[in-house]
This record gives sequence, structure tokens and C-alpha cells, in this order.
Amino acid sequence: MSDDRRRSEVWKFFKVIESNQEKKKVECSMCYTELTYSGGSTGTMTNHLRFKHSQVFTASQARDRSTRSCKSNYTRRTNQPIIVSHSSLMAKDEWEKCTAKLAAMCAFDLRPVSIVEGTGFKEFIKELNPLYEIPDRATVAHFVRLQYEEEKRTLREKLANQVGMAFTLDLWVSVATEAYITVTAHFLDENWELNNCILATREVEEQHTGLNISTEIRKLLTEFDIPEKKIYGLVTENSANMVNCGNGLGWPQVKCFGHTLQLSIRGAFDEVRALSDTIAAAKMLVAYFHGSSSATLELQSQQKQLELSENILITDCTSRWNTTFDMFECLVRERLNIQAVLNCPEVTKSSDAAKLKLSDSQWAIIEAMVPVLRPLHVATRIMCSQEYPTLSGVYPILCSLKNQHLRVKETDIEAVADFKRIVVSVLEMCYNTTDEVLCQDPTLICTFLDPRYKSLLFLKPSQREAVRAQVVSYMQSDGPPGQSSRLRSSAKRLKREHAQSDMAFLLGEYYQDGDDSDSSPTPEEELGQYVLSKAVPTAVNPIVWWKENAPSFPAVAKLARKFLCIPATSVPSERVFSTAGDTLAKRRASLDPDTVGELIFVNKVLRMKEPQQDTDEPQSAEREDTVILQHQVLIKQEDCSS
Repeated sequence: MSDDRRRSEVWKFFKVIESNQEKKKVECSMCYTELTYSGGSTGTMTNHLRFKHSQVFTASQARDRSTRSCKSNYTRRTNQPIIVSHSSLMAKDEWEKCTAKLAAMCAFDLRPVSIVEGTGFKEFIKELNPLYEIPDRATVAHFVRLQYEEEKRTLREKLANQVGMAFTLDLWVSVATEAYITVTAHFLDENWELNNCILATREVEEQHTGLNISTEIRKLLTEFDIPEKKIYGLVTENSANMVNCGNGLGWPQVKCFGHTLQLSIRGAFDEVRALSDTIAAAKMLVAYFHGSSSATLELQSQQKQLELSENILITDCTSRWNTTFDMFECLVRERLNIQAVLNCPEVTKSSDAAKLKLSDSQWAIIEAMVPVLRPLHVATRIMCSQEYPTLSGVYPILCSLKNQHLRVKETDIEAVADFKRIVVSVLEMCYNTTDEVLCQDPTLICTFLDPRYKSLLFLKPSQREAVRAQVVSYMQSDGPPGQSSRLRSSAKRLKREHAQSDMAFLLGEYYQDGDDSDSSPTPEEELGQYVLSKAVPTAVNPIVWWKENAPSFPAVAKLARKFLCIPATSVPSERVFSTAGDTLAKRRASLDPDTVGELIFVNKVLRMKEPQQDTDEPQSAEREDTVILQHQVLIKQEDCSS
């Protein structure tokens, strides 16, 4: 009997292992018992199931044939009908529940949906539960899509209740040379919880112009029913197409602080010849250890002799300047051990050692650069956090870097002094505090709404007043178009005065005039009270402060919810690249772009729902760095205004 004629349910548990014209042998997939099969009769196999595997047999007989085969159609975006079949011995609802978990596993662990086609996976599931019929890859993709649509609906409802939000945006290219755009949204909800979520990862088929990118963003706004007036910041890198995209959308645009630091620091590395030569020599030295197992083993041996932890040398990555700091710091720490390995003739040839050894001047540059790069490294880590507001710290941190950490000293060697000057020059050009229209910068508005930096001491008095006036303007315009809150307040007050005059006319001498002033403060008055409120220590999370003090400054608090959610970098969208890179590995490069976006979206949602692991140490270390740098910021703010 051919395979396509085997319609009996027993064939789910048996397979032919020997065949000739008269008799065939079959094997039970559950107990591996061999039985004789002939004449097309499955009675022997049925009896085996009845007596040896009664649970399976009972489940098979108890189900009506009509309930064992149910098919549902759904349509892909290509309008191709896909059949999702279920014909196992497991109940339909239980099978769907298990398949949904399988789809969630693929999304959470970023496993390819083709995992269901693997022989090892099939054998594992058969051993785990013989009743479960493994779906095909199209069915798994369908269940991923179902979860994507459900989570997208939930997010759309949540976004509808927000007073304001910010977007981050970036482009990247997959291993299949397909261009994708990733957009993330950030907002402070009614409970003052900072939310970071991914909106979409979409393929960009057209040319990557600012106009085409802005068109894709507007399509996304329509999908999620987000009014453009709720967007208070768009964070992108500094490339021309991204700038044009922001101009086309007409939203307040924020340049990525991380990208700006990368350009300034990496530019200084390249421009200072002694520094670039030192980096190249250090990279060659590290590459030698990475490419030589004997040198690595000898290095580990040296570390053990000195009772040091085994540290692997870190190399520099051009696209991430902070890896240069990591490389320098590691070389300084392992200098003696490295020299011992290079001086060992059994491990390193003398000719190789002569090429690899760093000169005394290069070691001097490396040692001098570590303390210079450390505050920049800390600033980068602080600004890339998604746990607390970051944009408000940009100007204070820049002030601290310029007036303390990057101030040229008489003891600085030439390469270090040149590096400091170049970095400061580029940062001043990108963040010009002498600009007269600075008051319209979302970064500065965010700084003022952070209670730690509201004094704006790093600005001139005239600039502070301009920023406060701009904030008052935002507070007054927070109402129906064409009518400010102050005008509405004046209209109410005028109506009340007319009513009181009528009562005074009727009551005559029995009427006693009292204080009829409006009890609710004007925007200027409330803002003045906020400015005069008690100073806040740098260790305080501004979100926590606003949650406790919002009733005292309701109008300012509402504005703070709109601005403090803006991140300082586009790192949230860039972090999706690593997730997308795992999703689009070479084995999965042929994934449909829609499936890619759905997998990444569901992955991020599931990761957010995952219970937080015990990560107190890294968080406390990062928080300590934040407090130290911010403390230095507040100390030096007065110097910046001079």
C-alpha cells in the first residue's frame, strides 16, 4: 500500500521498516515493537495500541472524525490563502495553545520558524507528547502573526491615552542586503512610568531619501492612530537624509548624542597622528593574541602566577569609539603580562616581538588617554540608558566635559591636548549655547523641566528668560486651537465678575465685597513657583520627583510628561539591530520582511513582560557613575555661564 493511501490513524504511531511483496514489518514509534503487516489490514497495529498504549487508543476512539480535522483559512498580505490544519489526536484548543507557545518560543528566543522541520526537533516533540502534531512553518508564522496583531492592538490602545511621546528612528541593512527602518516610541504614562516600545521594523524598498522615510513614518502614524501633535521629539543620527526626514515631518528634531560623540571622538582619533598610530599599533598587538593560542595560553599563565583574573584583550571597533577606551584600559592593566609573553622566545619569535612591542611614547599616550576617555565613556553609558530621562542631562554633561574633564592642562602631552581641543571644538559646534534660538531646542526645554537642572546656570540670564518664556508659551497653547488656557481663564473670570456685580446691585448694603481674584495661578505664576521650589539632589530620579510633586505644579507636570520621555540617543532603535541580526542570520536571510517585523515586534513585547532578573550590581554601578558625573555637572554649571 502506498503512503498516500494510508489514511488510518494508526499510521501516526507506526512506520514501515521492512518490505517485500508478501509481508511487511512495521515498528511502533512509542515502544519500538516490530509487528507483521500484510494485506492492507491494520488490525494488528490497532490491537497493539489498544492493549499496550490504551491511553492513546482511547483518545483516538473518543474523538469524532469530524472534530479531528478542522481547517482554517487566513490570507497573507500577498492575498495567498494559507491552510492551517489540525488533525492530531490532541483536542483542538489544546493543540492551538501548544502551537501558540511554540510560536512565542520562536519569537522570544529568535529561533527560525523552520525549526519545526528539523528531525531532532520532531523526535523531541514525539518523545515529549506523541499526541501533538507538529505544525508546518507557515502555521507557526501564522500564529506569530496572530500574537503580533493582538499585541499591536494593545499598544495602539495604550498610545491613544498618552499626552505626548517621542520617536527614535534608524536605518540598517540585513545580510540579504535588504534595507529596513526601525521606529521606537517613548512616553511617560499616567502613573509616571517610562515606557519604551518598538512600533515597527519595515523594509524600505525605495531610495532612502528623507521624503521616502518621512512617508513611511506617516503611514506608521496612521496604523497606530497617533496624531502628529502628540509627537514632541524625533531622535535620529546626524546624516543628511535623517535631517531631511525630520524637516519634512515638521517635528522637533533631536540629534543623537551618542552619534555626535562618536563623530567628535573618532574624528579626533583620526586627526591626531600620534594617537591614530598608537591605536593602529595597539590593534595589531591585540590581534596577535587573538590569533595565537600559544600566546593567549601564556598570557593566562602569567595572570594566574600573579593571582589576577583571566582577562581577554579587547580590540578596537571603528564604529564604536568606546571600544578604544576598553582596549586601552585593558592594555594598561595587562602591560607587564603582555611584555612577558612577547619576551618569551618559546612563544613569540624575536622578529614578531620587535614588530609588536609598543614604544615608550605609545605606552605614555595610552596611559594618559585612559583617564581622559573615562568620563566620555561614562557619559555615553548614562545617555544610552532607557531606565530614566536622559535628554535633560545633555547640556549639563557637555558643560562638565568642557570645563573640567576636557580642559587642557599644562601637564598634558601634546597628543592628549590636541585630542581635547578637537573634541571640545566639535561639540561646541554641534551644541552652540550662544545661539539666540536656543530656547526652542527640545533638549533645553527638557533640561529646564528636569528639577535637578531647572536653574540653567550654564546659560546667560537672557537665555534663561527666553527658555522660561517658551515654556509658558507651551503651557498656554495646551488647549483647543486658537484659545489658550490664559484666555479661557480670563473669560471665566469676566463672567464671574458680571454675576457678582448683579448680586451687589440686588443686595445693596447687605453685600460685602471680598477678594474676587482667581484662585488658580496663571502659567507664569505656576512656573515661578516651580523655579523657586527646593533644589533637588542629583541622585533623585526626576520622574519620581514629578510623580510626587505633580499636584503642586499640574500644568508644568503635564508638560514634563511630554518632554522628559525624549531619549538623548537613537540607541533604542539601534538596539533592535542586534535582535534583527539574530533574526536575519544567514540561515534565515530568506524570511519574508513582514515576518521579520512581526518576529522582532513580538520579541520586544515578550522581553518587556519577562520578570526582571537580579541585575542590581550593574544598575547600581551605572547609577553611581550617573550621580558622580551629575554632581560634577552641578558644581561646574556656574563656570559655564561665565
